[in-house]
Amino acid sequence: MPIRNLADVEALEGVPFEARVAATSVFELLAGVCARHPDRLAIRFLREGLVDEPSRDITYAAFGRQIIQAANLFHALGVGPQDAVSMLLPVAPETFVALFGAQYAGMANPINFLLEKEHIVGLLRSAGAKVLLGPDPELFPGIWAKVEAVRAELPNLAAVIRVGGPAERADIDALHFETELARQPATLSFTRDIKPDDIASLFHTGGTTSAPKLARHTHRGLLAQSWTNAEVMLTGPDQTWFNGLPPFHVGGATCAGLVPFSQGATVVIPTAAGYRNPVVVKNLWGLVQRFRPTVLGMVPTSWGAALNVPTEGFDLSSLKICQSGGSAIAPEVAKAVRDNVGAPLVEGWGMTETHGFATMNPGLGDCRLGSIGLRVPYTELIVADVADGAVQRVLPAGEIGHVLVRGRQLFGGYADDAYNRQAWVEPMAAETRPAWSRGGPWLDTGDLGRLDEDGYVWLTGRAKDIIIRSGHNIDPAVIEEVLHAHPAVESAAAVGRPDGYAGELPIGFVQLKAGAEASPEAIQDFARQHIAERAAVPVEIIVLPLMPLTAVGKIFKPQLRHLAAQITLERLTRALVGDGVPVHVEVGPHPQHGSFASIRLDGPVGAQQLEELRANLSRLQLRHEVLAGAG
Repeated sequence: MPIRNLADVEALEGVPFEARVAATSVFELLAGVCARHPDRLAIRFLREGLVDEPSRDITYAAFGRQIIQAANLFHALGVGPQDAVSMLLPVAPETFVALFGAQYAGMANPINFLLEKEHIVGLLRSAGAKVLLGPDPELFPGIWAKVEAVRAELPNLAAVIRVGGPAERADIDALHFETELARQPATLSFTRDIKPDDIASLFHTGGTTSAPKLARHTHRGLLAQSWTNAEVMLTGPDQTWFNGLPPFHVGGATCAGLVPFSQGATVVIPTAAGYRNPVVVKNLWGLVQRFRPTVLGMVPTSWGAALNVPTEGFDLSSLKICQSGGSAIAPEVAKAVRDNVGAPLVEGWGMTETHGFATMNPGLGDCRLGSIGLRVPYTELIVADVADGAVQRVLPAGEIGHVLVRGRQLFGGYADDAYNRQAWVEPMAAETRPAWSRGGPWLDTGDLGRLDEDGYVWLTGRAKDIIIRSGHNIDPAVIEEVLHAHPAVESAAAVGRPDGYAGELPIGFVQLKAGAEASPEAIQDFARQHIAERAAVPVEIIVLPLMPLTAVGKIFKPQLRHLAAQITLERLTRALVGDGVPVHVEVGPHPQHGSFASIRLDGPVGAQQLEELRANLSRLQLRHEVLAGAG
């Protein structure tokens, strides 16, 4: 029964979670689905993303058989419960076969293939990778060279496996996944007693704010994510979902992968590149008309791109829910989805550490634009004042504080215990909690928000994103909502740039819509007219040809902060040394200081100029060094 309000959530929690879900592992859950719906299509895969191309269809019977064969293969290669099967794979049928097979034999470890080689090698070492999978160039070009580079750094890998492409390739020395699967029996060649708290996967997180770290996903957490989201969403064997999200992110692997699979729904995969494929974006509404999905979920940037393609003339009536997550969606985009697609836009929120969505607007209830919805069943959520690693006060409805969560679907901690000490917040000594709650520490999500009287959560920003101008806390969302409303703006982000007097000053980065024209001054005037909070009016607007994005489509704010700092330092330095001295400024992440700037002067600079420059730079809240040429 889909949830309509908080009372429905609480009613479901009247039954113990363990009575709701009989399975104790992901493998057991999927085996039951495959047995109940053997002839139903599990996956429909498009190679090119064309509306009229034949799809490669896989039934649940075949899907279940291949998962067993993958588990057998990994076991034969020496993978055990404490070993990881790492995969640099795009969204494809074989990716899910490998993912679920690895979760039975050992631990799955999907990796973002866009990360630098050094990051990938570090993650594989931390995970204890025994097997590495990568895509054949025919499946997804440009990745295999990185697989080889990683392989060279990890000589103890038991096997490297190529997914997709021809069975034989003279230019690649690796096992071929499909060929090796065919050699394995269709029944399990071994047994494993999986407990609910055993680790199923190691997903990396933190890539948008710091060096990636590994989060342990448990079978219990994945089962909870599957069941709770099936209750919130329209999910079942008569449903069809689109999944064009990367499988190294919980959105692609779990929310639009395991969740529909766990209910026997059909998952349409529009090419290995998914929604990042411009052909898919161009043909999206024709593909919706052809495949008749009931649920279409994308990140906000993908929704923005899709809405640039006219929907007129297409039958989109199959869509019951349009879903958005990953980051906040601009109200104008949400309204445009509703008006142009004809289905409600259901916004949710979650993170790698919650195995996926922890809140969701009720698809068939009161879907509140701008809210991330209600907490999902069996997940506690509070807004609180936090200090010294503990909850000081649980805040009433309407007050803004730290968003904290705990419950069945929380992850099993980070692989590196050093990160765990910073992740959790101790509860108050005397706290009120529901009967089903196990209590314990809260996960500090890093988000700021408030609850309304009906239990809906409204995010107001990231604790780290707050711009502090002369002691005044500025929520970047206040600026971003106005910039998004400008008719020429496609996407926008507000960050603080360093300032010697105010600490930080708000500036806005924007990307214009295709074919649109607007000067930075005109956009700044627009912001000045519509932002009531005077201190929040951006002191500068910078127009970018392309907004930097993460692999899953989130705006990559750390890069924008570094760019803002770089521009500021270049201006400050040139104002003192003039145009005759070449100035090179680099700003980037630093393991100890968060961010670090290096200012290099490739020419003679007077001692007085250099002293004045260093004095001005010392007023900035940014660690830096000045490398001066001969004076």
